[in-house]
Amino acid sequence: MASANKTTWLGYIEKLSQQNFGPQKLNIDGVENILSLNYSFHSLFSHSIPMIYLLDYTSGRYLRMSKSTQLILGYDCKEWIEHGIDFTIDHYAGDDLKVYNEKIFPDRLQILKNIPTTEQPNYIFTYNLRLKNSKGEFVNLLQRNCFMKSDQNGLPLLSLGVVTNIEHYKKENPVIQLVEKISPESLATETVFKKVYYLYEEDRIFSKREKEVLLWVADGLNSKEIADKLFISEGTVINHRKNMLMKSGAKNVAELISFAMGNFII
Repeated sequence: MASANKTTWLGYIEKLSQQNFGPQKLNIDGVENILSLNYSFHSLFSHSIPMIYLLDYTSGRYLRMSKSTQLILGYDCKEWIEHGIDFTIDHYAGDDLKVYNEKIFPDRLQILKNIPTTEQPNYIFTYNLRLKNSKGEFVNLLQRNCFMKSDQNGLPLLSLGVVTNIEHYKKENPVIQLVEKISPESLATETVFKKVYYLYEEDRIFSKREKEVLLWVADGLNSKEIADKLFISEGTVINHRKNMLMKSGAKNVAELISFAMGNFII
């Protein structure tokens, strides 16, 4: 269950729908040119062009949706335009929706609160999800979006995003959220946030071998020394360490050991 002091995605949408917003300037320069790629280069990009959308959080409506929805998920873009965000919710994989609703979106709100409203369009939010296609199959997707318009408190009102099929590269678990800051002048990219979310809590549990590695890590041994102790390759030890950092959300060995001790893993 979501924490009582966190705003969920669905709760945020519901709250905005009950407010009376005045006329909003929702058109963004260049959006129509981006969407036109779907029509002009259909054959060239038929297997790689992303879905491009413009979502108005104040109404739950998609103001723009590219025709490539037909290529990626088999649905006409008119379905999104007509039914709005409810169409997305209805086709969202249940476990993925729960994670986004209760964990990813609340984290996004916390991040946005620390970014001046005028700078928010320079931050790209990325995560993976699954949506059901017209054949009833779940497709692994990568969504990247930025918040083009926010209220005076920095809370999002308008989102511009792209969704790409990553079925051949990524399976459902875990979900990774990445937030990057893009410099408008140099286009240099800086990672400001990265977090792993597990669809099923049992996937966070360390394996028997990982626990063995962790015990030696806690004793101060390096990867080569641990490999010699366990009669495995150094590369395997390094992978175990990376997996444990990812599962625990720890940034370094000290945080990993603290997490393990705090959760009675060692």
